[in-house]
Amino acid sequence: MTARRRGCKALLTAALLLVAASASLSAEDEAAPPRFRLRAEIKTHFRSSRDVKFLDPFPFPPSFLPPGQTQVFLRTPQGGSSLEVSTVNLIGEANLDPNISGRLEVRFLDLYNRNPTSSDDRVQLHDAWVRFGRKFEPLAAQPQGPTAYLLVGKALRFSSQRARQLESWGLWGTAVGRFEELQAELGGTLGRHVYWRSQLSNGNPLFFRDPNALAGDNGTPERVPNNVHPILQSGFPILYDTKSNDWNGSGKFQLGGGLGARWLTGEGEGLDLLGWYFRRSLQDHVDLRGTFYSGDIKLLQGPFDLFPLPIHGREKSEWGFNAEARAGSFRLFAQYVNQRIAGLPRSGAEAELAWRTEIPGILVGETPVLRWVEPVVRASFINNHFVAPPLYPAPSVAWDWRKYDLGVRTGIVPGIDLTAEYALHDVDTRPGKLHPNEVLITLRAAY
Repeated sequence: MTARRRGCKALLTAALLLVAASASLSAEDEAAPPRFRLRAEIKTHFRSSRDVKFLDPFPFPPSFLPPGQTQVFLRTPQGGSSLEVSTVNLIGEANLDPNISGRLEVRFLDLYNRNPTSSDDRVQLHDAWVRFGRKFEPLAAQPQGPTAYLLVGKALRFSSQRARQLESWGLWGTAVGRFEELQAELGGTLGRHVYWRSQLSNGNPLFFRDPNALAGDNGTPERVPNNVHPILQSGFPILYDTKSNDWNGSGKFQLGGGLGARWLTGEGEGLDLLGWYFRRSLQDHVDLRGTFYSGDIKLLQGPFDLFPLPIHGREKSEWGFNAEARAGSFRLFAQYVNQRIAGLPRSGAEAELAWRTEIPGILVGETPVLRWVEPVVRASFINNHFVAPPLYPAPSVAWDWRKYDLGVRTGIVPGIDLTAEYALHDVDTRPGKLHPNEVLITLRAAY
């Protein structure tokens, strides 16, 4: 047995002991009858994307060109306007005991998370986890004594934003922690104000996608040389962690840890601060569904290793800080990230501010309609502290990027809401600025 595996076994053993101790120490836990809840959710959209293109500098041979084209462009995945159903979700939640809970979520279509958009899986498993012990989320009151929990399965990183107020994503919300990871998460509290997190996970593959609604198409079956008939365009990809593959038995796991503090001034009001760090080793290549492109190191080297990004080593690491606050009707989530991907440094931040207020509504028959309204603003930026070679085929991964989202959510009736938002992009390229802006209107119904 390797030292790494012995360490993992010791970690899990310690986790079980801590969780058992937590169950006996938590005086606030109240016995509750077994409960299972099944929910369904559907989202429909109007999307209007500005059609923008940028000449790709890579010298593609003629067999890679679409019919009638003499050059290849990075281009908005699907310019113009469209109506679409993006996802139908089935969500099951179980609370079998105050100290045992679980969640399962399956998504059908999941159009805005597919990558490549036209050829990725139409059925995806998102959450699938069980947790032993109680986990106190940000801005939730903590008990006086120490507690612990163990979560095993497929779940978001503990550093991810749990509740976005807009349907779109910010740049760092996309780049780091957008998708669930196969993991074991151990955490707990050290009193009313301090908590801790640790994680052993598979680490999601490094890939790229456009940061607007549609990821775009890269390496799809319709782009095979001598038979290029793309369904969607490539978009302007940024580097990000894509959906998890099957469990990785190679031993190159991702390790993460965090330490947080919170101060509460009222019911759900206060400030929560969390510092965190994650590290893993990139693999030589990762096969991804729906594309003949590879993830991890092979993606950074580019086709045929002709014009690779200036990488060295294979370590991928990121550290950062989260701040969550709530005061009255105001909600804030902010995050700073500093990242190195095989020696490629980048950094940036993201902040989302929302204000929610109840409104009198309109009586339709006996049903009050229009219950609340929530204006939201979000700003995010990525600064890449490296330069891509002039002929790297996806130069957008090295562009400095600013994204500003303005939106408003309206509660129509319980379980149904409407979100209208506008994404303004300010992207620095060598020739000049690009603005692949987008309007997104979402009707969400949950039952």
